[in-house]
Amino acid sequence: RAMTAMAMSARPDLIIFDEPTTALDVTTQVNVLAAMKTAVEEFNTAAIYITHDLAVVAQMADRIKVLRYGEEVEEAETQEMLSNPKHPYTKSLWAVRSIEKPAETTEDHILAIENVTAAYGTVPVLHNVSIRVPRGKTVAVVGESGSGKSTTARVVTGLLPPSQGRVTFNGEALPPDLKSRKKDQLQRIQMIYQSADTAMNPRHTVRDIIGRPLEFYGGLRGRAKDERVADLLRMIELDESFMDRLPGELSGGQKQRICIARALAAGPELIICDEVTSALDQVVQEGILKLLLKLQKDLGVSYIFITHDIATVEAIADEIVVMWQGKVVEQGLKDMILSPPYPEYTELLLSSVPTMDPGWLAGAVEARQALDMADEVGEA
Repeated sequence: RAMTAMAMSARPDLIIFDEPTTALDVTTQVNVLAAMKTAVEEFNTAAIYITHDLAVVAQMADRIKVLRYGEEVEEAETQEMLSNPKHPYTKSLWAVRSIEKPAETTEDHILAIENVTAAYGTVPVLHNVSIRVPRGKTVAVVGESGSGKSTTARVVTGLLPPSQGRVTFNGEALPPDLKSRKKDQLQRIQMIYQSADTAMNPRHTVRDIIGRPLEFYGGLRGRAKDERVADLLRMIELDESFMDRLPGELSGGQKQRICIARALAAGPELIICDEVTSALDQVVQEGILKLLLKLQKDLGVSYIFITHDIATVEAIADEIVVMWQGKVVEQGLKDMILSPPYPEYTELLLSSVPTMDPGWLAGAVEARQALDMADEVGEA
C-alpha cells in the first residue's frame, strides 16, 4: 500500500503494477488489492496489472491480454475472457490446479515439535508451538505473514534454537543449534526455499549445485557423482543437457526443480518446502506440485509445506496447521480443517482466497468491514 501511495503521489497518467501481491498472504492481499483499485478509480489513472494469478486478474482488470513466449495469445473484455476463452493455451490456464489428493495420515510420526517457544533477540515470535508430521505425508502450515510459519521451519532446521521446548526426529531429540547436529541429522532434514534465484550460486553450474550435497553427504566424486546428478535430473523430469547450465540459463520452474534435486541429493526423510511455488505461474506451479507428489509416492519422503496459497493446500496436503501470531490455532486432517464450521481466524483465511468472480473483491471488503464493525460493537 505504501508503494502504491508513492507511485500515485506523482499523479501519473499510467501506473504499472508488476506482480505486486505475489509474495503476500491472502488476508493482506485483499487490503492491498482494494487500496490499488480505489486509488486507480479515485485518480482516474490507467493501469497495467501484470500477474500470473488469474483470480486477481478477475478482480482488477477491465480487459485481459494473455501472453506466451513474448507473443500475444488472446485479448478480450474480462467477463468474456473468463467465461469463454478461445485459445487452447488460455483454456489451459483456466483449467489448472486439477490435482486432487485424498487426505491420509498415520500414527507413525517422523517429526514432533513439542511446546516450542522462540524469539528473535528479546522479541518472542513462537509461543508454545506443537506440531507432528506423519511419516510419508504432507503437513501444510498456513497463516498470514508474520504468523510464525517460516520461523517454525528455522527452529526445525536448527537455524533458530528455541528458548523452550524441543524437536524430535524419529523419536530422537535434535540438538537445538545447527552447529551441534551430526552430519546424518543434517542429511535427513532438507529445505527448499521460496526464491530459487537467491538459493543458488549464479556462478555454479547445475552439476556443481546438485553435486555438492552428493559429495558432502555421500562422498561421491568424479564419474559416480556425475552419474548420480544425471539420475536426479531425470527424477525431476529434466535431462543431462542441463548439467553444465548456469542458473541464469534456466526458467523459473526449472530453477525450482534444480533446488528440489539438490534437496533430494542428500537422501532426506523430511523436506521443508517454504513457499516453493509462490513466485511461479499457475501452469508451472501445477507441474512442481505433481512432481513433489510423485517423489513422495516413489521415495516415501515427508513434507512440511509452508504456504499462504489455500489452493496449493487443497492440492497437496494431508494435514493442515493454521498459525496466527506465533501460535497454532488449529490443526488436523485437511478435510476437517477445510469443512465448516470454522474458527474465526480460519474463516478469515478461507474467505480471503480470491475467486474468478469479478465481483468477489467488493464483497470480501464489505464482509471484512462488517466483521470489523461487529468486533468494535462487541468490544464496546
